Amino acid sequence: MSNDTRDIFPGLKARKPQYVLGTKNGDIRTSNVTEEKILEAIDDIEDNECVYLEKCVPVVLVSHAEAYSIDYFKDSSIAVCFRVNGYLLRMWRSDVDCDMAADIMCDFFRTASLPDMTGWHCQKIHPEQEEAEEKLCVDGEDFRYFGCQDVVGALENIIEGKSRWMLYDFTNGEGGYVNIHRCDNGTAPTARYKVEYVRWSEPVPTGYRGVIFDVGLLRNWLWSLIDNDRLPDPMDECEQFDVNDHFERLVFRFLDEDKK
Repeated sequence: MSNDTRDIFPGLKARKPQYVLGTKNGDIRTSNVTEEKILEAIDDIEDNECVYLEKCVPVVLVSHAEAYSIDYFKDSSIAVCFRVNGYLLRMWRSDVDCDMAADIMCDFFRTASLPDMTGWHCQKIHPEQEEAEEKLCVDGEDFRYFGCQDVVGALENIIEGKSRWMLYDFTNGEGGYVNIHRCDNGTAPTARYKVEYVRWSEPVPTGYRGVIFDVGLLRNWLWSLIDNDRLPDPMDECEQFDVNDHFERLVFRFLDEDKK
């Protein structure tokens, strides 16, 4: 009998979540990932410029939010990349040495664990091959081709009780989104509309949210958003919130649930 045991349990390897390890300079791109290869790529970060470890089946955090990659850069910054409600975002921090980066990326590889991101920064990202584009989603249905009147029509459907919510991703300025959600069940004498308005400003994104009762005000504000080059100020009823903290809480909610 052969002493070679490499193929006795082939299913164990097949069940291991698949990852892709790559570098910005293109010297490495492989799905045959090992901890040794991760460490070697990080050790050569000056030549590689960036090392990324992408999980082919992303880590689901909460509904509509998942982590899919950890990237380490030669400027000693590291980022955890997410898809949240169709957006690509990253939580990042600087001053991360190679040893810390190796620990973070190897933990992600071994157990799909995410680091503690308290105090990290949030940033929207765009794939290099894609340009930022406007998007409209109503009750979970994405509209590929639409114009200003369609955005206004989406709001009218919410007001009339035909739809519950809309998400409009705009590109004016540095981009952002507005989410409008009807709070009641359509039978209340006075409808309420929860509005969340985020601008992907640099270096810190800004966000506002509030509950609006005045339909005319909401209509006029949305029209000023889609019909002008300059972004409108938030409505007086909206209060500013910390966008970084908002996405940190998404991550922490997942981590807390994972410990139970």
